[in-house]
Amino acid sequence: MALSPDAAWRVVATSRAPRDNTTLALDICNAAQVSSVINSVKPHLIVHLAATLSDNFKEAFAVNVEGARNLCIAILASGHPTRLLLAGSAAEYGVVQSDENPIGVDHSLKPASLYGMTKAWQSMLGLYYASCGVDVVIARIFNLDGPGVSDKLFVGRIQKQIAAMQSGEQKRLKVGPLGAIRDYTSLDSAAGQILAIAERGQSGAVYHVGSGDGISMRALLQTYLDLAGLDFSVVDEDGGNSNHTGYDVPAIFADMTETAALLGAQVNDSGKKTLC
Repeated sequence: MALSPDAAWRVVATSRAPRDNTTLALDICNAAQVSSVINSVKPHLIVHLAATLSDNFKEAFAVNVEGARNLCIAILASGHPTRLLLAGSAAEYGVVQSDENPIGVDHSLKPASLYGMTKAWQSMLGLYYASCGVDVVIARIFNLDGPGVSDKLFVGRIQKQIAAMQSGEQKRLKVGPLGAIRDYTSLDSAAGQILAIAERGQSGAVYHVGSGDGISMRALLQTYLDLAGLDFSVVDEDGGNSNHTGYDVPAIFADMTETAALLGAQVNDSGKKTLC
């Protein structure tokens, strides 16, 4: 989708291992490199999507926390009016009871995973730097549904296994317990919400990226099976097939009040902007 219906953007992509000369080399853990890229590009907006799901504490902290800190420090030092959007996660909420849904943006953070903990630290760090003068906004993303999702996530594992079954490499689909309820939104919808938050969100505020509705993992899986022309009889549901460890949230879905208000707002920007 276009980055904005009425504003021209120059998009600069970054990667640790660029595949062509249209992408800049950038290791978010390298503070000097982060500073160099920001001073060179002078972006109006940085959409920070880099993250790791690693269970290695040093790696998770370096990428999910120190990476955001490197950005904040470099933005402050540059003196350029750069807005920073930090991509948060519903995993920050952690221990949630079913009757607490829908979860508001001010709900307490009780992460139950290393990923959720480091993302919660990233959010708190972002809010701290917002008080120091950095234009920071947080887009707390719930669950994404669409092609190319990481196979470390439920949807990605389903997609990978169904593809293997269709190619004859696998005969049965193995999943963990399917009773949990989650908030899933399409990649296109998520992109639109993130853009609205980036363009019109209040500095120092948190917004949700989601659907506002809960769907059981069983129902979501059934949708994928239907699309592939497969029957549920090919599914093996077993706790031993899950890659989830620790507390498993029974149900969580987002209160979309703040984001819905942004999506209903009118945009009135002009001029060329740079997004990194």
